[in-house]
Amino acid sequence: MSDHTTLYAVSVLLLAPLVAGGLSLLLTSSRWLHFVNLASMGALVSAEVVIGRTVLTTGAITALGELVYIDALSSVILFIIGTVGLACSLYMRSYLDEQVARGVIAPSRLNLFFFLFHMFLLAMVVATIANSLGVQWVAIEAATLATTFLIAFWRRRESLEAGWKYLILCSVGISLALFGVVLMYYSSLRVLGDVSSALNVTQLQQVAAQLDAHILKLAFVFLFVGYGTKVGLVPMHSWLPDAYTEAPAPVAAMLAGVLETVAVYAIVRSRGIVDQAVAPEFTGSLLVLFGLLSFAIAAFFLLLQHNYKRLLAYSSIEHMGLTMVGFGVGGAVGTFGGLFHLINHAFAKSLAFFAAGNIHRRYRSVEIHQVQGLVTVLPGSALALIVAGLALAALPPFALFASEMQIMTALGTAGLPGEWGQSGSRGPVILLLLCSLVAFAGFLYRITGMVWGAAPHQIVRGERWSAGHLALILLSVVLMGFCWVLPLPLSHLLEAASVMLTSVAP
Repeated sequence: MSDHTTLYAVSVLLLAPLVAGGLSLLLTSSRWLHFVNLASMGALVSAEVVIGRTVLTTGAITALGELVYIDALSSVILFIIGTVGLACSLYMRSYLDEQVARGVIAPSRLNLFFFLFHMFLLAMVVATIANSLGVQWVAIEAATLATTFLIAFWRRRESLEAGWKYLILCSVGISLALFGVVLMYYSSLRVLGDVSSALNVTQLQQVAAQLDAHILKLAFVFLFVGYGTKVGLVPMHSWLPDAYTEAPAPVAAMLAGVLETVAVYAIVRSRGIVDQAVAPEFTGSLLVLFGLLSFAIAAFFLLLQHNYKRLLAYSSIEHMGLTMVGFGVGGAVGTFGGLFHLINHAFAKSLAFFAAGNIHRRYRSVEIHQVQGLVTVLPGSALALIVAGLALAALPPFALFASEMQIMTALGTAGLPGEWGQSGSRGPVILLLLCSLVAFAGFLYRITGMVWGAAPHQIVRGERWSAGHLALILLSVVLMGFCWVLPLPLSHLLEAASVMLTSVAP
C-alpha cells in the first residue's frame, strides 16, 4: 500500500469529524445533519480499515512530520472508536428525532448536539494517533469540555449537576495527568536534549531505558491516577454513575465505549515507556491493585442499585477494573485478554445503553421497579437488553466470557506482579470469582425483573423498526460471534499489540 494512500487515510481520520462538526453548525435540517453524520462516520471507518491493513502489512505508521504515530495498539483503539461511533450514529437517527418531536430538544439545538459529538470524536481520534504525550493530554482534556456539555445537554437540574460534577472531578484528574506528562518531559529532556520531540512516543521508546527511573515512577503514578479518573477506577469513580444517568443514551454509550477505552490506552501507552526503565512489577502492581479494588467494590454496588442506568455505570467500573487486572498481570494471555475485553465491553455497554435509551423514552423513568413487561412493550429492545445483560455477566456464548476467562487464566497462572505473586496465593483468583458471582446475581436479577412481569396499563405496546435497530442487531451479532471466531485482521492486530506490550525489556 502506497505512502500516499496511508497519508490520505490519516488525513481522513482527522478531517472527517472536523468537517462534519463545522458543517453541523451551518445546517438546520435534521435530515442533512444525520446524513453528514453517517457520511463522516463511513469515511472514518473506511480510513481505519486502510490504516489497520497498512499496520499489519508494513508495521507502525508515522505521518505528518512525525506528529502522527499509529501502531497495532493504536489500530485496535481506532477500531473501537469507529465501530462504537458508527453504531451511535445509526441509533441517533430515531433517538434524536423522537426527542425533537416530543419537545425535549429544540430543533435549533440539534446542530449543537452533532457539533459536540463530532468534536468529542475528533478529540478521541487525536488522543489515539498523536505521537506526542503532550498532544494526547490536550486531546483528552478537549474531550472533557465536549462531553461536559453533552452530559448536561437536557438542561435539567440533575443533568447540569452531573455535568458540573464530571467537569470538576475529571479536570482535577487530568491536572494530575498533566503533572505526570511534565515529569516525563523533564526526564526525557535530560537525555534527548531536543525540546520539540522530548514527548514523542517514537523518541521515548528509543531512549526509555536511559531515563531516570525514580522520576518515571512518580510520573506514572500521576498519569495513572489522572487518566484513571477518566476510566472510572475506584476511588476516582464518583462522577460516573451521575454522568451515565443524565447523559443522552448515545452519549452514555460513547462515554463507556470510547472515553474509558482511550483513557486506558493512555495509561497502557505510558506504561510501555516506563517499564523499560522501571521493573514492570511496579506498574503492574498498581494496575492490579486498583483493578481488583474497582472490580470488587463495583460488584457489590450492583446489588444496591434501583436505577438501571446507574446499574450500567457500576458495571462499567467493574469491567474496567477487570481490564486493568489483565494489563497488570501482563504476559501474552493477560495482555491479549485485556485488549479483547476492552473491545467486548465497549460493544456490550453500547448495546445496553441503546436498549436503556429506548426504555427511558417509552417508560419515562430510570427506576427499575417502574419498568416491567419489556418483552411485550418493546420486544426488540428487551431482546437487546437480555443479550447485553448476559454478555456483561460474562456468560457463554458471548465474547466477554472468553476475554474474562483469559484474564482469570493469566492471573491464576502468573499470579500477582512482584513479591505478591511469589507467594503462590490463589486469593486474587478466588476474590475475582466470588465478586463475579455477586455481580452476575445482582445484574441479572435486575435485568430479568425489567424484562418479565406485567407491564403498566398506560404504556403503549409495540416497537417500530428504525435505523437504531440495525445498531442493536450489529452489536448483538458481534458479541456472540467474537466468542467463537475473531476476524483474522482483528485477531492479528490484537496479537501484534499484545506482542508489542509484552516484549518490553525490564
